[in-house]
Amino acid sequence: MIKRMVASFLMAVLLVHSMFMGSAHAANAFTDISGHWAQKSINELAGLGIVKGNAKKLFYPDSPISRGEALAMLNRVFENVYGAVAKPVRKENIDYRYQPRWEIEQLLTNMNTMLQIETGITGDYDPGDRMLYYLHLADSGQLIKKPEKQNTDWWLSNSALHRPLSREEASVIFFHMLTPQIYRTANIKPQDAASYFTSYYEWKQESYYQDTYSPYATAIREFNLFSSQTTFDPDKKMTRAEYAVVLKRLLDYYKTQVGLQFQAKGVLQQKISTVLLRAANLAFETKNQATLLKYYTPAALTSMGKLSKVPLHTALTSLTIKPDEADANKLWLIAQYNVGLNGGYQVEYRLDPDPTSTYGRKIAAVVEKK
Repeated sequence: MIKRMVASFLMAVLLVHSMFMGSAHAANAFTDISGHWAQKSINELAGLGIVKGNAKKLFYPDSPISRGEALAMLNRVFENVYGAVAKPVRKENIDYRYQPRWEIEQLLTNMNTMLQIETGITGDYDPGDRMLYYLHLADSGQLIKKPEKQNTDWWLSNSALHRPLSREEASVIFFHMLTPQIYRTANIKPQDAASYFTSYYEWKQESYYQDTYSPYATAIREFNLFSSQTTFDPDKKMTRAEYAVVLKRLLDYYKTQVGLQFQAKGVLQQKISTVLLRAANLAFETKNQATLLKYYTPAALTSMGKLSKVPLHTALTSLTIKPDEADANKLWLIAQYNVGLNGGYQVEYRLDPDPTSTYGRKIAAVVEKK
């Protein structure tokens, strides 16, 4: 009976996956971008489902991108590579009337989880919350800078999320999105992360650009998302085409980083393995049929269905990595899950190289140790 249920579930996963992939690749038909300088980037994002089509098949490439849509699209870029790494948490400071609110809430949860994985601690600094707060300041006509006193009742209204995104606001968004990578290159201690990022809010970091004192564009300059040279044009509104090109560069950066982290030994490899397991096990727990085959082979999915309990990969999970004895290109992830006062259990996952996954690897075997 159990085997029959697992087989039925797997068949459903395969069917939904094929339907999802077909609809995603059909989403790139826009009639108003032919010959446009950003056509290639727009079509590539549309083919991945990051840019959504509409009944009129229009993209409006030269129209401004709104703040809310910019955030939703940013989450789609992240999840295209990494997947959802934690369940979204309802944010009271986002107007409930804004329709894609859930995508923004998922983005904030993903951002916070990634920084926790990078630093190894659960601290008070929440990059998603800070990002929204400084967008609120911008919408209020204030400098995107730490005020003398913060209004604790702030929120982003439906109308604020529909207003156009400026280039300076875009730099704030990407600054917070890239906090794990900025932290990694800053060579600071985990407990100093909050004060380090606060120094940007206080504008204690110098600006590279001649036309803005704001330090956020300078902080992300090393990632080559914008083509700015000595000026940044912070007040200019970003068009949908410009934003799509920046997102495509971020997507390529994420893909490159995943490969480099898996090639590295030690801490970097362990962190990206943790991200993969969090995304994979969350997809299994929530029965996200559209993404399960991004992380598991069919055989591994069958093994997951036979586990005594669904493994919940959290910050408390202990993870060690070792190469497969028969093939050094394969890795074994040994996860120790703690279950309250009742002790714990161990699950071993084998990662095999697989070019069809954005991680470059899939879970090909799952073994539970009692």
